[in-house]
Amino acid sequence: MELIEVTGVASVPLKWEETLIMPIGDVQLGPNCDTERFRKHIAWGVEHGAYFLGMGDYVDCASPSNRHQLRSASLYDSVVSKLELGAEKYVEEFLDLVKGSEGRWLGLLEGHHYYEFQDGTTSDTRIANKLAAPFLGSCAFVRLRYSRPGSSEKLTATIWCHHGAGGGSKTASPLNKIENLLPYFDADIYLIGHQHKKVSAPIDQLYMTHKKPYMLNHRTKILACTGSFLRGYNQGSRSGNRAQGSYVERAMMNPVALGGVLIKIRPTRDNQGPSRLDLGVEL
Repeated sequence: MELIEVTGVASVPLKWEETLIMPIGDVQLGPNCDTERFRKHIAWGVEHGAYFLGMGDYVDCASPSNRHQLRSASLYDSVVSKLELGAEKYVEEFLDLVKGSEGRWLGLLEGHHYYEFQDGTTSDTRIANKLAAPFLGSCAFVRLRYSRPGSSEKLTATIWCHHGAGGGSKTASPLNKIENLLPYFDADIYLIGHQHKKVSAPIDQLYMTHKKPYMLNHRTKILACTGSFLRGYNQGSRSGNRAQGSYVERAMMNPVALGGVLIKIRPTRDNQGPSRLDLGVEL
């Protein structure tokens, strides 16, 4: 598990004001990706000064079973070179779609779909390197630190993130999976991808303040599955010369709303009481 603390971009501290976080996952860049929707999504985030967090499955060039078959095959060097050129093309196309966001990524998780190059790098690690972002591996805590102007007081917002595993046909299935993790990982925001659903829920915890006069207070946590840009159903989809849908259609999976989620973190302080984080999410 990777642990990352962010105080700002290019050594600029995070301001005591609203921060936008845009988790980006399950793009699965390939024939069925809605590339125009994805490009506009990134452009909006860049225009509004958002931070991005990679949730895995950026390109759709090798599933776990595909990678196993490639490793077990005795391929000529020329064939391997051709495959690597194809994978590099996907990486370059992804980087073109997110142009302008370099340096604004909190980190990138590893997903299930990626290509392993002969030099030990993967399509995921190469994308992270080009975006000047830490590679987060399978799971990570990402902490954002805020300093209140004119005060020594600080607030932190901690994100627990994982590409995700398993599945479920119901809308709330990824939220059920995250909610089961709440007793075991302490964070303010819990994010997973993988299921392609764009869903979220706030969870409130009540507690007693630590200093007199004691007060009943609450802490809001955000649970979210971060969406997808992969179109599962396409009119007139074909395999060669015959009609055949994508793996989503063949497996009779539910269609999902495409796009990503937008998380808002607002450090604030009332006239009475301690400073706190106001968390919100838009789908």
